[in-house]
Amino acid sequence: MRISAIAAFALATAFLTFPACKKKTETKAIDPLEQADATHREPNHFLHKTFQVKKIVQFSFVVPPHAAIPHLQGTFSSFVPRPGDEPLADDTTNVDFLLLTPDQYSEYNNGNTGGEALYTTGPTHDHEVDYSLSPTMQEPATYFIVFRSTGGAPVKSVKADFTVTYGY
Repeated sequence: MRISAIAAFALATAFLTFPACKKKTETKAIDPLEQADATHREPNHFLHKTFQVKKIVQFSFVVPPHAAIPHLQGTFSSFVPRPGDEPLADDTTNVDFLLLTPDQYSEYNNGNTGGEALYTTGPTHDHEVDYSLSPTMQEPATYFIVFRSTGGAPVKSVKADFTVTYGY
């Protein structure tokens, strides 16, 4: 049986014009509410002051939703003011610094002062903090900073300067 050239051409064209069978690949839609956003945000200058510490002093700050690269930076120094003289800043003026999540803070407030912390310094009277926080998704994240007296002088002054930045 002989196939004419026209019939062969028609048959070849038919095979070439039909799409090949392909297995469909599923692509899951990405929910923008579950993603961190690396767009520029203004820094959060949340703690810039001098305060007294007898036992503990705490501060909180919030990282907003969709923060891709939140970063805590700051310094603190503890001292005892001396009227007419330079402030005293030595081991008798040491404080502890703790950075805590809400769960860690709750444990701390319930008496578990030796529990986990994201970041802690141990006794010091002069320290620089540089800590990368976890990205946030659809919910903001709250963090707590605790300054705790470690003995020595009964009342200490702490000068603190802390900022949360977002991005690179």
